[in-house]
Amino acid sequence: MIRGVLFDMDGVLLDTERLGSRLFEQACVRRGYAVPEKLFLRMLGCTAQAGFDVLHEAFGPDFPCQAVMDEMHQGIFHTAVTIGLPTKKGLAECLAGLRARSLRLALATSTDRAIVERYVQATPAMQDAFDVMICGPEGGRSKPEPDIYLEAARRLGLDPGECLGVEDSRNGLRSLTAAGCISVMIPDLLPYDDSLAPYVKYRLSDLGQLCGLADRLNLEARARS
Repeated sequence: MIRGVLFDMDGVLLDTERLGSRLFEQACVRRGYAVPEKLFLRMLGCTAQAGFDVLHEAFGPDFPCQAVMDEMHQGIFHTAVTIGLPTKKGLAECLAGLRARSLRLALATSTDRAIVERYVQATPAMQDAFDVMICGPEGGRSKPEPDIYLEAARRLGLDPGECLGVEDSRNGLRSLTAAGCISVMIPDLLPYDDSLAPYVKYRLSDLGQLCGLADRLNLEARARS
């Protein structure tokens, strides 16, 4: 039976990855760095420190990681307070529908808590939506390790196999699979391809389809019992 749903945030609930990618590239170019293709994708799902490791590998040890990422986040914050953060299709209906089904919900994101709390405050549909929130290094080792999803399931009082996990990044999908969750991909910047097949149990086009998937899986589980 599906008793809980574990969500990544950026690219799954909030449509912030395209905005972040553009702001990240602008911050790099202002400092004289040309951004290699797909570099931003490599950082998706990573904690801040793991992301810094990717940047130092790409640009060298003198790259100003903190300054670049601070500039990117300040740009996103400006968007949040001026026009609001863009949300993914079906967000409000999805969260309300899952709560109406008495499913327990966790936010499990590699983004630091101070940033997450500002994003949640700027997004009415996400306020008071989650039973637990695990942010940044609170979850242990960075995705693709399973730590954050194991911890999310533990805090919900559930077995990982009772949880749908919703992700859009390779690192996140690998983390879900390693944790033993039922992995759901809703593609964003990273398109689905066959290399992701070992890490993707179900693939949806948007959040609006998630309640239906949970219903179908629980109906099948009841029929087997």
